[in-house]
Amino acid sequence: MNAKGVGAPAQTQELVEILERGAAPDLELDLELRKTLVVRAGCSIRVFVPIKGRPTPAVTWAKDDGPVPRAVIDSTESFTMLIIPESSRIDAGKYVLTLENASGKKSADIHVRVLDSPGPPLNLKPVKIDKDSITLQWEMPLIDGGARITNYVIEKRESTRKAFATVITKCNTTSVRIGDLGEGCEYYFRVSAENDYGIGEAVETPDPIRASQAPTPPESIIPTEITKNTVSLAWTKPKHDGGSRITGYVLEAQKKGTDQWAHVTTVKAMDFTVKNLNENEEYIFHVMAVNLSGRSAPRESKAIVLRDSNSLPEFDLRGICQKTIIAKAGEDIKVEIPVMGRPRPTVTWQKDGAMLKLTQRTNAESTAATTILSINECNRDDSGVYAMTGKNIVGSVTDNIIVKVHDVPGPPKGPLKIVEVSRTHCVITWDPPTNDGGVPINNYVVEIRDTTSQTWTELSTNVIRTIFKAVRLTTGSEYQFRVKAKNRYGVGPHITSESVVAAYPFKVPGPPGTPGVVDSMVLMWQVPRSDGGSPITSYHIERKDRAGLRWVKCNKRKVKDLQFKATVLVAGHDYEFRVFAENAAGLSVPSVSSPFYKATDGLYKPGPPSNPRILDTSRSSITVAWNKPVYDGGCDITGYIVETCVPTEKMEDEEWAIVTPKECLLATSFTIVNLKEGQDYKIKISAVNSEGIGEAVSVPDTVKAEDRLLAPEIDLDAELRKVISIRACCSLRLFVPIRGRPTPQAKWTKDDGERVDRATIDSTTSYTSLVIENVNRFDSGKYNLTIENSSGSKTVSVQVRVLDTPSAPQNLKITTVTKEAVTLTWEPPANEGGVKVKNYIVEKRESTRKAYTTVNALCHQTTFMVTPLLEGCNYYFRVLAENEYGIGLPIETSESVKVSEKPQPPGKITLKDVTKNSVTLSWEKPEHDGGSRVVVNAGDSFKIDADVHGKPLPSIHWVKDEQELEYSVTIHSPLGKATLPMLVQVLDSPGPPVNVKVLAVTRDSATLAWEPPENDGGDTVKAYHVEKREASKKAWVSVTSNCHALTYKVEDLQEGAVYYFRVIGENEHGLGVPQEAKAGTKITGNI
Repeated sequence: MNAKGVGAPAQTQELVEILERGAAPDLELDLELRKTLVVRAGCSIRVFVPIKGRPTPAVTWAKDDGPVPRAVIDSTESFTMLIIPESSRIDAGKYVLTLENASGKKSADIHVRVLDSPGPPLNLKPVKIDKDSITLQWEMPLIDGGARITNYVIEKRESTRKAFATVITKCNTTSVRIGDLGEGCEYYFRVSAENDYGIGEAVETPDPIRASQAPTPPESIIPTEITKNTVSLAWTKPKHDGGSRITGYVLEAQKKGTDQWAHVTTVKAMDFTVKNLNENEEYIFHVMAVNLSGRSAPRESKAIVLRDSNSLPEFDLRGICQKTIIAKAGEDIKVEIPVMGRPRPTVTWQKDGAMLKLTQRTNAESTAATTILSINECNRDDSGVYAMTGKNIVGSVTDNIIVKVHDVPGPPKGPLKIVEVSRTHCVITWDPPTNDGGVPINNYVVEIRDTTSQTWTELSTNVIRTIFKAVRLTTGSEYQFRVKAKNRYGVGPHITSESVVAAYPFKVPGPPGTPGVVDSMVLMWQVPRSDGGSPITSYHIERKDRAGLRWVKCNKRKVKDLQFKATVLVAGHDYEFRVFAENAAGLSVPSVSSPFYKATDGLYKPGPPSNPRILDTSRSSITVAWNKPVYDGGCDITGYIVETCVPTEKMEDEEWAIVTPKECLLATSFTIVNLKEGQDYKIKISAVNSEGIGEAVSVPDTVKAEDRLLAPEIDLDAELRKVISIRACCSLRLFVPIRGRPTPQAKWTKDDGERVDRATIDSTTSYTSLVIENVNRFDSGKYNLTIENSSGSKTVSVQVRVLDTPSAPQNLKITTVTKEAVTLTWEPPANEGGVKVKNYIVEKRESTRKAYTTVNALCHQTTFMVTPLLEGCNYYFRVLAENEYGIGLPIETSESVKVSEKPQPPGKITLKDVTKNSVTLSWEKPEHDGGSRVVVNAGDSFKIDADVHGKPLPSIHWVKDEQELEYSVTIHSPLGKATLPMLVQVLDSPGPPVNVKVLAVTRDSATLAWEPPENDGGDTVKAYHVEKREASKKAWVSVTSNCHALTYKVEDLQEGAVYYFRVIGENEHGLGVPQEAKAGTKITGNI
């Protein structure tokens, strides 16, 4: 066709068949699906696979060569999706996806591992059974829950109960022995496996298992009748049935001269007649008891010769140890003794030489092969010698057994004697019981009762001897005592004492004779006429001043003689005296008072002071000290006199001068002042009392008035020698006494000589102090004090530890960066705050935000990998140390870190054109750009800078690809062009979910399904919000805000009502756009 019109048509030479172009099925497995997909139990399994093919391929999902149970499968022409809600261990395995159309077929395997508790163990069975234990064995579970089996839990249940009880909680093997079972009881057992995710299902024994074993052999086997061709045998029951009922007995025989045992019979009775035996042959028989657990060991008979004969009676006492039966009082005694003899003997019983009296408690009877003695509820009177006599036509035989009945002992043999009494204790004695209960006495129990009360109180339960001392009694109270004996069977009856009063059996002594003064106030008196029945232990002397009203005790120590010197009396005063005598019962009444005596004798001048010494000297003074005189002359020292003189060649020329003040000097030291520098002096000291000046004592050698040099000394307190620990924000105070002459200079430094700038330092002649207010961690360290004068110097150190939060960690570095993780390393803080750092806190911050968020609050290493991070984003990181006093200062990365890595290699390379000197190539983008892209939050501005070079200056064109979110800049010049692509990722809330629909409706619920949003906002959708609205209302009501699957069942709906539903996606950047189901849904039943 042209401007003139339509021309003649042209026609194809051949026919063309119109067919749809076919394409083989294909699928794209996500990188995560190529690995093993790991899901926690209870979460949903969601497998989304894009597919393609023409015509649209048929989709088939299979698991372990079978259909996929419980799965929700949704397939379209572009994808297939498999969802298994609330997965469990049975959903683990290999899933096979098969696509098939007319152009071909393709399959892919997806391996799923569900992290869950394990399945039940296999083949649980008992492998060994005893009377009190059962050994179980099993195999490991078929499904381990995706984690290694770490333990097994074993439980048991008696067949008569419904509840299982845990027996073993820690078992690492597949077999175990369960002990402490009740013999003869039946039990069910079950075993559960345990892994890191919990305890799994249990496997249970299908039938109960009885705790039993083979019985013991029968007690005896006795021939009751012997003929030339037969033997009648009888036997007794086993002592123990093994925990299971005896079901029968097996009898076997052996002919003399052979080694073979022949089976005779299996019977339930306890006797049998063996027939068809050979006359004059010798046979041995044995019998075995049988229960559900097996046969007992055999009980063998004596050798039996087959002939017609008579024999004396015989008693088989081999089953009774030493022919003695021991029983506890109250128990039943039953003795079964085999009896032999032909013809069968009759048996009679005697006790202690007299015929046995048969009563309701005591009985004797005979069976075909035994005689039985029974005593019900035995007591001590049943003890004795029991004789049994067997008699037949051949003769009679008598044998004895001894029966001992043990019981609690009888009462101790009285009377209960009181052998000693005092005000606070009492001694009682008794004799051992006549009846000890058949066993030795272990101890005695002693009890006491105040006669004013009805309650008995135990004084001791472990008295070994037959004497006891009761202490801590109340004087004057009346008591009773009782004693009980105790053996291994318990405590016997008691005996009681007569009443006794806690008091001495004697009296206080009489008064001493009237005291008299014989010389220098020395008193003498006569012994009392009566000592009260107890020896006199001491005397007490008292005095009374004529001018006073009160008697005063004279002696501080015990006086045992009949004389005493009265001291500390006031001269010129008149005194009278009296005396008390004392024995164990107490003090007597006082003696008749003595006449008044005047205290005038025995006063003298004092002796010389002792230990005179020089304390200090200076250029103008001398300090002297002394001790009190050994002898004060009989009265108080009223003062001291100090004298000095300048020494001369002749002693008679020396002039002594009193240097103490006129009023008395009461102190025992004195500083002599106004002396001549460099002059030597003699010094003497005298004591003074009411009688005058005593003898003087001289200070050794002469003393020169000169300055005494003392090297510096530091009196460091014991607490300062330890490490001083102080809490932050408190005040540190170091107070140190010092001395030295001349006065030393004090200097405080810290650690290696640093100045202490924050400290307040105060120094005097006698001390120096350092005060730091409001201390912090930086005040920790060693504080050095140095004092120095012309005589030398001295240094001490005080270690201070401030208990504070730690300082910042050191050397924070980025060691590894990947597309989703950053690895940090650091060093511990230089100052740990006085205690060990217990953990570190790692935080991150996106470069576009101001607030940090905690990544790990309990990091115990100095390295940590921060993951997951958003690919392409820039982050800052910081680390803080923590001790028991809190979180310390942070260390922060100085620059932001971009989460990216090197890009993958380009895709397929295609050769487009070839000339003789050039090749034109094209290639596909890498599958991953390493994360180096521009990432920006929705609503923010961003700027892309690109350096452009070229001559002449090229023209610039920007292009944006809407599908790939890729910006590219292209520059043109006459010499060519260049293009630079740049990917921009905008982080936003997700778009609306796709294809929201109602799958099923019941009378009160509706099940919704949907597909993920086409635009996830640049971040993973972490949850879906489901909302509902009744047709008659306008407000939407939230149903759930935490749905992680692509389906949800909305419950509690009103039947007959019409509802609208909508679904909203949510990611890290907020809620997305809601998507509503196309139409309202009426709740009427299944659709």
